[in-house]
Amino acid sequence: MEEVAISFIIPTFNEEKIITTCIDSILRQSDNDFEVIIVDGGSSDKTTEIAIAYEVTVLQIEKNRAHDVSSAKNFGAKQAKGKYVFFLDADMALEPNCVELLKMIFSDDSVIGVGFKVLPLKGKKVEYLMYEINNVLVKIANYAHLLSISYFSCHCYKRSVFLSLGGFRNDLMACEDLDLSIRMSQFGDYIITNKSTLWTSPRRLREWSYIGYVVKYLRYIFEYYLKKTVSRPYDDLC
Repeated sequence: MEEVAISFIIPTFNEEKIITTCIDSILRQSDNDFEVIIVDGGSSDKTTEIAIAYEVTVLQIEKNRAHDVSSAKNFGAKQAKGKYVFFLDADMALEPNCVELLKMIFSDDSVIGVGFKVLPLKGKKVEYLMYEINNVLVKIANYAHLLSISYFSCHCYKRSVFLSLGGFRNDLMACEDLDLSIRMSQFGDYIITNKSTLWTSPRRLREWSYIGYVVKYLRYIFEYYLKKTVSRPYDDLC
């Protein structure tokens, strides 16, 4: 099996309206040392047909509950041939320098995880402000080595360490990214870089309302830190 630098792993479920933006942004990378793996949880729309037309790898996995992304991500990572695995949501888009930048950062063997600045795709001013505040908090937490006060999502990980830890916890309803990042932090350094941006749809902000979005995630995070679990269901948007 020929190794590549980055395996982009995208769990999907009825994402026909947005998946093209995500895949297009990956295929526009300035460095083509990557692969794209779609792990679909039984979409009833044209998600898989669209992905197959791009000639990327499409895997199928049974979806056992809402937001069953941990199983999908773990399955994709086991099939990946990348030295590093980058887990993306289907409603995200990358800037063209992503792969090039990741390879440069991971050239330092002490680095086991990389995260980008995150901003809303076609967002409103208040949405930009909310994401920028989160970016600042994450950056401060990273500099202070206080991983436990920041929320990690859609990062790129060294695959060997990821697999050695068993990947994402399947029992968590949410905060699986946060939990993994905390467990992985003992094996190396996390880098949060502003040299590229991960663009994400603000659809959950709008679906749940701004206040509702913040309250929901704070509830998840507090439950995780207090009980090391998240039992409340996470709503999938289709």
